[in-house]
Amino acid sequence: MGNLLDRKEASSYLKEVLAKCDLASNSFTLVEPNPNDTLSKGYKVRITASMDSACKTQLKTITKKHGLTVIEEQNQIIVYKPKSTQISEV
Repeated sequence: MGNLLDRKEASSYLKEVLAKCDLASNSFTLVEPNPNDTLSKGYKVRITASMDSACKTQLKTITKKHGLTVIEEQNQIIVYKPKSTQISEV
């Protein structure tokens, strides 16, 4: 894993999520990197599908394994690599 979420790593992450969750491949969007983004480095993955609790648990496990952050906002889930290297436990 590099310093940012590149296209190859984002694709690998998506393949892993699709293997664990029953989601349509068209429910994912790769968002191009924005150099002015204050929260993330590299690509973001936007997921617009509804997920059951088992799929959300799988998503969080895979996200943590890849060192990514997941947030839910306005009927979508955004996955990204945070700029800050601080890790907070919930």
